[in-house]
Amino acid sequence: MSHDPMYTEGGIAAFRCFKASAGCLHSIAASFTWQPGDLEADAIPTFANTSGFWGFKTLPEAIYQEGADYDRVFALTEHWGKMVEHESGLRSQFAQIMAFIEPVRPTQLAAFAQIRQALARNYPDVPVIHQRDIAAKIQELGLLTLPKAAPYPLMQWLAPDGKLVWAPETIGPPDTVDNADQFEMLPAAVSYPDETHPADQRLRKVRYEDAGGDRYVFWELVGVEGSDALTLVRPAAESMYRHRVQ
Repeated sequence: MSHDPMYTEGGIAAFRCFKASAGCLHSIAASFTWQPGDLEADAIPTFANTSGFWGFKTLPEAIYQEGADYDRVFALTEHWGKMVEHESGLRSQFAQIMAFIEPVRPTQLAAFAQIRQALARNYPDVPVIHQRDIAAKIQELGLLTLPKAAPYPLMQWLAPDGKLVWAPETIGPPDTVDNADQFEMLPAAVSYPDETHPADQRLRKVRYEDAGGDRYVFWELVGVEGSDALTLVRPAAESMYRHRVQ
């Protein structure tokens, strides 16, 4: 069970961080060189894959996630077509670099000055803007911004053969899981007073307390050695609230 990506003909504003080499910009997490103009992904982005052009929803998030090195190049990008939204960013079918963002810290500004002419040569239609001009540029281009979204709650899903997995609520297991469309989402174990599931006695409660003292209750399958319940409290706490003991 998986959802189709959303679609937009209008542009969505996002922010990218690049590695620069000889005035050409490269993705940090993938082997890909960003060319000037419209770009199309190698496949339609879906919840089950990692395809699409990534963009952060805000510049501070891009700086926080990928801007540790002083020689990074940041840009305002436009995204459209089929799109998958994530908590702090998105992946899109199409994208284009719309403006380079001039850094403000002295070391970053000095590194940017060294490649500025090469960027102008390789991306002649992409202007350089100051951070204070980002909002005006987005408005000038007629782009939309997306707010940071709450992560989908993680829930436990049960297959007809008894396989128990974790997957986001409403989305379900990815298509790479066998018979993903046959999984049933289980209500949170913490919501039941009894130690076993009222409709399936194979399911019983297991409890976990994290390093911060938060306590959780999950389902485990009776007679099945090992449980992934104890490993899945590592995602963001916001995605596990359905299972937390209040």
